Amino acid sequence: MKQRIISGVIGAALLVAVLLSDTIILNIGMASVAFIALLEMYGAVGLTKYLPLQILGLAASFAFTFAYAFANKLLMPLMFVYVVALFALYMKKDGNLKLHDISKMFFLTIFICFFLVHLVFIRKLPHGQYLIWTVFIGAFLTDTFAYIVGRIFGRHKLCPRLSPKKTVEGSVGGLFGACAGMLAYGLIMQYGFGLGANYPNLVLLGLASSAAAQFGDLAASAIKRQYGVKDYGNIIPGHGGIMDRFDSVIFAAPVVYIVATNLILIVD
Repeated sequence: MKQRIISGVIGAALLVAVLLSDTIILNIGMASVAFIALLEMYGAVGLTKYLPLQILGLAASFAFTFAYAFANKLLMPLMFVYVVALFALYMKKDGNLKLHDISKMFFLTIFICFFLVHLVFIRKLPHGQYLIWTVFIGAFLTDTFAYIVGRIFGRHKLCPRLSPKKTVEGSVGGLFGACAGMLAYGLIMQYGFGLGANYPNLVLLGLASSAAAQFGDLAASAIKRQYGVKDYGNIIPGHGGIMDRFDSVIFAAPVVYIVATNLILIVD
């Protein structure tokens, strides 16, 4: 427990430092998270035995992240080069490299990088320096409240095939926690920073981000179940790997971006 608390505090401090930094630091931070998450995922699904394929995917993680963040016109050429390179390895290798291997590589690289880079998109929005925190409020408070409520009141299994410990009661608690966190953050924006907050829209954001975070958690659990993996890694003592901690964030980020670009959440 002590190790878990210490690593949690250090991780939280690093996260806060990155989120308070300028955009380039955020770009580097998100690219690094994507890199480590992909490395863990490659290990989980058995792609580490193909070193050239792994190197290509990890290089693409940085290339795609920065292409998304800086110039969208770079994305399609990079995508084309990546697919051609995957096929080149597929054709060069003997029968040990199968089509499903490069398909897994392509899917994992695109979904992790594409979802995570929405943090950079959010940071570039009006009031983005405030809105970016809502991704982590939604994801982390969902996890915390779902765990607490599930432990105390959990009776009905949510999805026992994928995650036996998750309950319907915990899921509802996660939704409540995210909404409460968004409302509290709105009050901080209003009384701490002199900004206006649209509380009904913040509640909608809480519901949407919490639902996405819970779906992401179950999606990551589905992969672990299929490949018999308990944790994606051990880079965070007591917590597992980057993917174990960021699975909910990865899915919440695009939802927060979509809501933030269509609803007024914070105003001057």
